[in-house]
Amino acid sequence: MDDDTPYRLAHEASVRAIEDQAAVLESLRSRAGTMFAAAAIVTSFFGSQALTEAGGDLQLWSLVGLAVAAFVLTALFTILILWPFDFWFSVSATEMLDIVEDREPEQPVTGREAYRELALRLELNYDHNAPVVKRLIWLFRLAILCLGIEVAAWIAVLWRL
Repeated sequence: MDDDTPYRLAHEASVRAIEDQAAVLESLRSRAGTMFAAAAIVTSFFGSQALTEAGGDLQLWSLVGLAVAAFVLTALFTILILWPFDFWFSVSATEMLDIVEDREPEQPVTGREAYRELALRLELNYDHNAPVVKRLIWLFRLAILCLGIEVAAWIAVLWRL
């Protein structure tokens, strides 16, 4: 094993971590978009039936109000998930090259130093993104809960009619 191997392994691990984080975010946003569409379809389908059959006899504090509030919360949570937050998934080539070019010609950057620096910068990017990704996952869980409440409320409204 040459002496760059541990640094290369750390670099590869940091690349995998940041790629996995980007994939989680992409998947989460894709599912949030689908959930938003599902909530809109549920509201338009069940809501139109409920409002048509109920006539004008609807009250704010009712199952219809609960269903509409759950839809609004689902929409709000999914929009927040889809919001273009500032994520860091790559390292600036300019910054890396500035480090290399700032060194004296007699002391060039070694492979070990390059792997180490890149791994550390990718780890910083991962750490920067992690709290926002965790919050978005919690928002997704809340959106799922609100969608379930919405569907249950609309079904209860239609069952009572």
